[in-house]
Amino acid sequence: MQKEEKIMVVLLSMAVLSLIIGYFGFAPVASAYSPESKVGDNIYVQGTILQKQMTAKGDNLLLTISNINIKVFISRDNGAKEVYNAIEKGDKVRIEGKVAQYKNALEIVVENAKDVKKI
Repeated sequence: MQKEEKIMVVLLSMAVLSLIIGYFGFAPVASAYSPESKVGDNIYVQGTILQKQMTAKGDNLLLTISNINIKVFISRDNGAKEVYNAIEKGDKVRIEGKVAQYKNALEIVVENAKDVKKI
């Protein structure tokens, strides 16, 4: 290999490593939900399932969790049936999602069934 080729390989390696570090170093981190949470925030909640209900239209799932005054929404495309079958009323869970607004009320929108975990 020529000297210029070696330099180019080293520079490309450094660029790739920088991109990898940037991707993992700046990934959004979920914070605990609070009344001050804003629409678009990545948050998590922990609590007990008080109620689980599939919507009449659309096969979406709505959860009511202890300790918070906000509904959790899981669309059918994001694993509503899978979560419905995996959890029961009384289960303790940790849920990650984004704060969203629906009909002038805040809700937590889960983007993947794996974001609902029994604890």
